[in-house]
Amino acid sequence: MKQQHAPEGAQQLSASAALLEAMPDALVGVDRAGVIRFVNRRAEALFGYERGDLVGWLIEMLVPESLRTVHEVQRDGYVAARKTREMGTDLELRGQRRDGTEFPVDIALSHVDTGDGVLVIAAVRDITDRQKAEQGRRWSERLAAVVEYSGDAIISNTPDGIITSFNPAAERMYGYSSVEMVGKVRHPPEHRGSNRRDRRHPGKDQSRPGRRGL
Repeated sequence: MKQQHAPEGAQQLSASAALLEAMPDALVGVDRAGVIRFVNRRAEALFGYERGDLVGWLIEMLVPESLRTVHEVQRDGYVAARKTREMGTDLELRGQRRDGTEFPVDIALSHVDTGDGVLVIAAVRDITDRQKAEQGRRWSERLAAVVEYSGDAIISNTPDGIITSFNPAAERMYGYSSVEMVGKVRHPPEHRGSNRRDRRHPGKDQSRPGRRGL
């Protein structure tokens, strides 16, 4: 029996579909009218829709309602002056899932000319975790600046007493540099009326056996 081969065009379509499904980002293909023509599995998972619930509907269903009018204008502008837009453009973009929850996204845009007209392809990436990490980094930087420029001595340590930071005010108070103190075991300070301290341990007075402290 002679083996039947799939037409070359069908093979190319099958390969293209497999490539779209293998992409790590959510992909949404939209025609010039803003109607969704295809999505991959990542897009289904990201937005919480089945494929059949998306294809044939306007792309604005994936955009928060408060932003839909603006998005439609931007979409028309892109179709009129098409160019590739890479991810990481620092635009504050948001998507909306089927359950109504909103989330920050990064979107890359490209386009292809087909026999049925131009098709705009959006690669969508959820950047919630990235934004949280960035917020955490900024908070840490602000906290470090407060500690660094504080007029009060601030010493941070781990639960077992290992010093992790020793700010300039602490250096002035105890006479040690942060290089000398970070990594050392912190001893509980003894509260005394004098600001003079034993250089051996921050927080201890300078009195010696047999002598009165100053």
